Amino acid sequence: MENRAYALITGVFIIAIAAGVLLWANWLAGSPVQRLKYRVVSLRPITGLNEQAQVRYRGIDAGRVASIRLDKSNPNRILIGIEVDQDVPLTRGTYAQLGMEGITGIAYVHLLDDYTSREPPAKGRDGVPEIHLRPSFLDALTDNAEAVLRDGRVLISEITKLVNEENRERIGRTLSRLEDLIINLDISAKQLPGFIERTDARMQAWLNEKNRRNVEGVLANLNDATRGLPALVEETQQLVRDARALSTQASTLAAEATALARESQGTVHDVRSETLPKVNALADSVERSARRVGKLAEALERQPDSLLWGRGAARPGPGEEGFE
Repeated sequence: MENRAYALITGVFIIAIAAGVLLWANWLAGSPVQRLKYRVVSLRPITGLNEQAQVRYRGIDAGRVASIRLDKSNPNRILIGIEVDQDVPLTRGTYAQLGMEGITGIAYVHLLDDYTSREPPAKGRDGVPEIHLRPSFLDALTDNAEAVLRDGRVLISEITKLVNEENRERIGRTLSRLEDLIINLDISAKQLPGFIERTDARMQAWLNEKNRRNVEGVLANLNDATRGLPALVEETQQLVRDARALSTQASTLAAEATALARESQGTVHDVRSETLPKVNALADSVERSARRVGKLAEALERQPDSLLWGRGAARPGPGEEGFE
């Protein structure tokens, strides 16, 4: 009887211990968390990322990595299955990057959002929403460094091709010629002050008082000739107008004389006393005008430069000062 009581007490005690452990475990676990499945698609290497790695949303722990595999239809794509808490607001503007845990090299999936869209993420062929992986700052820096290294290698190769033996000789000859040129420029620079002084002395000698007076006289004559040109042109035009008018009057008077000659002889006296004196006066005026025009033409023929410089002083006659 005592053995049965002892066994019963032992069993009840074990059951109580087991129930306490279950209650303590449930208290530690808290309420169960509901998570949703997503897929991160990467076209880049994901070094350091393993299953059960953390998934963070803007730095907050939001889930874990469930699986990592290659896409059978496109081996360039790496499919990373993640489980994210259902209260995390993922949208089509959400993208993923790989983060690193300090210096351990352990990677985690970092979810960020550019807020370009508030719609849910697009789903793949199997209905799982997909999020694309973008290069992080370190990835971009690594890519740029690789590109710089490639460009540097190309540049060094081209420089090596450029600086061959023949081009080195050309560069040496060019530097030698530049050195000779610099020496010549130095010599010329030393001679330049003396050249400037000699030029200045020659200019001062050429622009002496006599030459300056001659230049001033030439300029004065040029100004006088310029001022006289309009009057000369006007006088010539007036002579031409007078000659034309006199010619017209002569023609008119000749016609009148012919008409009067056909009339009675009583009018002959009028022609002789009135008309012929007018004709004679007209002829004298035309002759004087013609002489003036002739003298002007003769003077211009002898001294064409008189239009610019004016008439020169008349040569002194016998008995005048300066006559030779």
